[in-house]
Amino acid sequence: MEVTLKKLGFDVIVSKDPNYKSLRISINDFGTRLNDYDVGLFYFAGHGLQIKGFNYLVPVDANPLNENQVEYDCVNANLILSIMEDANNKTNFIFLDACRNNPFERSWNRSPTLPGLSYMSAPYGTLIAYSTAPNKTALDGEIDSNSPYTLALTEEILSPDLTILQVLQNVRLKLIRQTEGEQVPWESTSLLNDFKFNDNIYFSLDTFCQSVMYSKKKDIVLNTLNLRTWDITRITKKGIPLNEMDIQAGVIEVYYQEGLNYFNVFDKLEIKIYKNGEREYNLFTVTRNANHVISISQQLYNRLGVGLYDDNRHSSFFDVDKIKALARGKAKSSKDECFTNWHFESVGFTLYYLNNPKRQFIFKTRIYPNKRVIDRTIKDIFSNEYPKLVKTAIKVGEEKTENAKFEDFQLNLMEPEFGIFDKAILRTFNSGNEKRNSSNLLFSQSERKLLNTTELSSLIAKLTDIYGLDTQNQGYLTGIEVENLETDLHWSGRTWDLNIQHQIMDNDSAIEDMLYRIHLYYYEEDGLNMTIFGLEDLIEYNTNEKRR
Repeated sequence: MEVTLKKLGFDVIVSKDPNYKSLRISINDFGTRLNDYDVGLFYFAGHGLQIKGFNYLVPVDANPLNENQVEYDCVNANLILSIMEDANNKTNFIFLDACRNNPFERSWNRSPTLPGLSYMSAPYGTLIAYSTAPNKTALDGEIDSNSPYTLALTEEILSPDLTILQVLQNVRLKLIRQTEGEQVPWESTSLLNDFKFNDNIYFSLDTFCQSVMYSKKKDIVLNTLNLRTWDITRITKKGIPLNEMDIQAGVIEVYYQEGLNYFNVFDKLEIKIYKNGEREYNLFTVTRNANHVISISQQLYNRLGVGLYDDNRHSSFFDVDKIKALARGKAKSSKDECFTNWHFESVGFTLYYLNNPKRQFIFKTRIYPNKRVIDRTIKDIFSNEYPKLVKTAIKVGEEKTENAKFEDFQLNLMEPEFGIFDKAILRTFNSGNEKRNSSNLLFSQSERKLLNTTELSSLIAKLTDIYGLDTQNQGYLTGIEVENLETDLHWSGRTWDLNIQHQIMDNDSAIEDMLYRIHLYYYEEDGLNMTIFGLEDLIEYNTNEKRR
């Protein structure tokens, strides 16, 4: 636990096998220093007793002859709560892996009323975690080893981006499985905010796998690797075509970056974006260092399990001699290539060590779609053919800056768009660095009209039918919005941001490049407006889909 907390940035006071005096000195030192920190944490592993409803921590020199002497030989756990209540910090934790059998009961005339520890109420901003339920005892574990609870806690508390409640839920599930339901960890909490122990503080191969596996709602591989799409080269934007094999496999974009350093082994990253919504992240390097290969594979086996491999075509990473032979260039056949695959509900991991002259070592993470790929676009419900209208557009305005040029073109609509907008402006933008102009299509009304909320509601319904909820998880027009619009108040409207896989963009994910955006909004002075950002990408995507 000491090592784990230091990894998470805690200053740690350690007292091992303390007698009564040294335990009190450590607790007093903790209380004195607590005011200088945002977060306080007290962890105790050892014997604990409950006497007359109070919990006591047992130092190594304690030898109470009966229940009445416990308060003089042991430390009342309420002392820790009092120290935390007096501190100025807002978040505190107490972990008590101390729910053991009473070591003194044989020498007492009568044993305590109940085994284990009693329930304690957590004051504001505090969480109290017990290794098992109140009035129950917990397992000690093997000699010279941590208890099952502490082992699980030290693993899970390092999990990136998990709240403490999620961490403790994972600990509870582990202990229930390991003990077949005999030991169920317990918490008392009055935390006022979510708290994450590993909020991008500690990173390892183990925490990377945990983070990806536990993420049920979003693709956070790049977040976990502390990268963003603008850090990485997008192949097609550099004019490099995709290879035919990738195209046949459904790849629509590839990102690539060198000069990295992950897990002290991998120095390159390749990301493949698939049409069906899948994303593939390949960390790789060229190495003849067998120890690097063995270390990575053992870490993955410890976290993910044995995995699967085809022993008719490949070797397992358990075969250390094969790895060493491969690294030295002494492979006897193609079967000496090492391969293992791990498949879970929403993610797959694969490790390769290839039998080729370069000795490529590859760690692949495959993320399966957790949101739908949208199979229609707003172009399907357009009333006008915009590629044709653009050719007859009339220039109505121009603006130049030091770095860019903007031009506005009036489009002559053949009929009102969506039965609402009779005016359309094509605004082109050229920074001088782009291979082609980017264009926005702005819809408005030539004359200020009384807003027809029925027509607006119908338009939103059509867009929601195509795209689903917008980027802010809003759908159909609500009654409150109708009331606001009818009194001419500002309405922020609906915004659909589409990524290059034609999904609603996840603003929490780092691997999100925008394809196009639809923004429908209302201002009292301008009336109802709708803007499509990235018209060319919308039209190109629509055309490519029809070709497919």
